[in-house]
Amino acid sequence: MSNTARPWLNAVPWESVLTLNRTLCQAQKVEARNNTGGFEAAQGLWSAAQSRTLSLRAAVGICHDACASKPFTFNNGNTFAAIARTLIDEHFKHIPPVEAQILRTTVCHYIVDQIGAKELDQVLRHFEPKLAAAAANPVPRTEPVAARAGA
Repeated sequence: MSNTARPWLNAVPWESVLTLNRTLCQAQKVEARNNTGGFEAAQGLWSAAQSRTLSLRAAVGICHDACASKPFTFNNGNTFAAIARTLIDEHFKHIPPVEAQILRTTVCHYIVDQIGAKELDQVLRHFEPKLAAAAANPVPRTEPVAARAGA
C-alpha cells in the first residue's frame, strides 16, 4: 500500500495548508507569518504534487520537503505533520489503535526530521499488509482536512 498510488493530497489545496497554519498560530496566540523564500518553494512543491497520484511514501515525502522549506515562521512542523496525520487517520481507521499510533508518530517524526527516511521506510514495510488492506477499504471524507487537522 505504501507504494500504491492515489491522489493523497488532492483534498488539500495550498489554501487549506495556510488555513491550518493560521488556526494553529491563533491557538497559540502568535501571528501567522510566512517566510518569503521558503513559502514560495513550499507552495510550488505542494501545488505541483497536489493533483498527482502518489504513493503514501511519496505523499509523506512531499509533506517532509514542504516542511523543510520552512514556509511559516511558526508551527511549520505542526502544520505539515497535522496534514499527514489526518490523511493517515482518514484512510486507516480500521488498523488497531496502537498500530495506528505507531504509524502516525513515525510519519510525523519523519516530517519534522526527528527520524530519517530509513526508519520511516522500515515502519512502512512492517505495516505493508495492513496498509494494503486499508487501501482496499478507504474511509470516505466527511469534512475538510483543515477542520479535522486543527481539532
